Amino acid sequence: MTNIEQTSKSWKKFSVSMTFLALIFFLIQTPKTFAADICKDGLKELQESQGVIQSKGGIWGYLEKSSTLRDKSIVGLQVDGKLQRLIVSFENLCDEGKNPTPKLHGLILGLIGDARMIFNKDADRQPKEKVLEKLSSLKKNIDELQDQLPN
Repeated sequence: MTNIEQTSKSWKKFSVSMTFLALIFFLIQTPKTFAADICKDGLKELQESQGVIQSKGGIWGYLEKSSTLRDKSIVGLQVDGKLQRLIVSFENLCDEGKNPTPKLHGLILGLIGDARMIFNKDADRQPKEKVLEKLSSLKKNIDELQDQLPN
């Protein structure tokens, strides 16, 4: 066997070994990278979505603007606080290295979306009971999810 043939075989072995090592490295790093993405990008998305609600005064502000619901605005304040608490819980999971799942991210985002839907209709243009029922349901769903999260 000539030196060229030996070098060629050695190079092929080296190439296969490096490819194998790169694949192993990728497989090991992917979950960590994904976790970093959900923590960084997912948290940012939750904060921005909640920011849309807060930029309009939050659920509290929405109820305060209504002549028929102003006396129930404390419920809005509670919902605003509970949504923020969910986001903080998500952030704490990231900080503690307990990577939140995409499912949890989706559930929180869905609840924020439900809160945003409340703004679609003027509170004075719908029955007071209907608005309060939506808020009660949202508050219950937030509490149920929060109860499932580690403290």
